[in-house]
Amino acid sequence: MCHLSLFATLLLLMLAAPLRASSPSNDEASFLASLQLGPAPQVRYLDSNGRPLDYAAFTRQLQQRRSYSMTGDRQSGTAVLRIRPPGAHAGEPGRFAFGRGDAFPPFALPSLRGGTQRLSDFHGRYTLISFFFAECAPCIAEVPTLNAYARAHGDMNFVSITFDDADTARAFVRERGLTWRVLYDGEALTDTLGVGIYPTLMLIDPSGHVAGSAVGMSMQDDPAKRLADLSDWIEQWKQAASPAGR
Repeated sequence: MCHLSLFATLLLLMLAAPLRASSPSNDEASFLASLQLGPAPQVRYLDSNGRPLDYAAFTRQLQQRRSYSMTGDRQSGTAVLRIRPPGAHAGEPGRFAFGRGDAFPPFALPSLRGGTQRLSDFHGRYTLISFFFAECAPCIAEVPTLNAYARAHGDMNFVSITFDDADTARAFVRERGLTWRVLYDGEALTDTLGVGIYPTLMLIDPSGHVAGSAVGMSMQDDPAKRLADLSDWIEQWKQAASPAGR
């Protein structure tokens, strides 16, 4: 009886051990299911500084009364989740944290031209993204520069992204003459990237990785100087992102 009881106890322990070991992955599977990203989601977790986390570390930070931003694309089943700084809410991003070589976060945002635009729509070409909002004076000042650069570079994609709503973004385009494709309601993306200074420019390479970025634009320089500076930045970023420049 004693030996049988000991065997039964050991058997129970052996059966229980794998259950305990598998519970974190089961927890993550349940969490991922709640995000509604499809049957095979691909999710990256980041801390408030933009550094990668595993799921266990991500949940530990959430247990400290932290919240997170999320940008993703349900069509491709991809998302990036980033812990917000302590006490921060939506619209209060952490520091800008995506640099050269980082995969640009997935997104699916409405366009003023109709429909939804995704990161994958811009693959195959260099894409220049301008982050702006309607009341931003430097954003208004850069419009002629952006328009002029786009007219001279038909081999690239150009898109402006704002956290403003459709009506506000549409009024900006009408009043300021911006000719770029404009995506709106982009707060989740700007929070995840850490865009807190406007305008911010980012160049995305044909594979969807960051080639370079610039934060802010001088309002003191004349239009020709701004255009020359932008052209120089883009060429430097392209060269640094190319295999020969690495």
